[in-house]
Amino acid sequence: PLDPRLPALFKSVCTGPKSKQKSNNFNKKMDSIIGLRYNGGVLLASDTNNARSILVYQHDIDKISQLTPHAMLGLSGPNCDLVNFSEFVEKNLTMYRLKNGDTLSTSGIANYCRSELATALRKGPFQVNTLLAGWDASSKKTVNGTTVDPTSPGVGSLYYIDYMGTMSPVNYGCQGYCSNFVLSVLDREWREGLTKEEALEIISHCEQVLKKRFLVDQGVFGVKKVDKEGVGVVRDTNGVLVA
Repeated sequence: PLDPRLPALFKSVCTGPKSKQKSNNFNKKMDSIIGLRYNGGVLLASDTNNARSILVYQHDIDKISQLTPHAMLGLSGPNCDLVNFSEFVEKNLTMYRLKNGDTLSTSGIANYCRSELATALRKGPFQVNTLLAGWDASSKKTVNGTTVDPTSPGVGSLYYIDYMGTMSPVNYGCQGYCSNFVLSVLDREWREGLTKEEALEIISHCEQVLKKRFLVDQGVFGVKKVDKEGVGVVRDTNGVLVA
């Protein structure tokens, strides 16, 4: 007869020791990242709590990192990976600019982030879900070829990228538990051609829904924008309106 220990042995060989198995518990982290496009730019909003389990460490953490003068990344996940991945991408984009004398487009940055997340997936995954926001100048055709149109407000782009390396361009999106509450608000209120003020009002509506419906108090939401003028703070991590 077969040794009764064989099934357990076979299972341990296939799955490996439990201590080395990666956990996906970071998906339960109480982060909220919200983003939406408006005419000529993108807004990103994030909660400012740094928490784990039942303990809150900070109430003023900035979860939106500037990658280039016209690109920023909102991240949801453990604080170590949040800092590690954002700095890793930022420094590599800086090295690319110094070597080539030019910066990547928002689409190029999105594909680079997706590639790095997918590559790390089978080595040591970055446990982060992200929203990438960027701005690119509009171009126009002339007799001499294609040139940048200085009179155009440009184009804002928003990309949804998760820890598995899945990427999709979106008009609006969110990461974290807030997606259970605010996607319906974004779906109802977002439209093409929004102004910056209208987009900020939609963000405020999302915050109101979270405060009313979500069990966890996420405190103040910091808001940043990216447009022709570059990345800027609209509301800081203390809730003070800047621009």
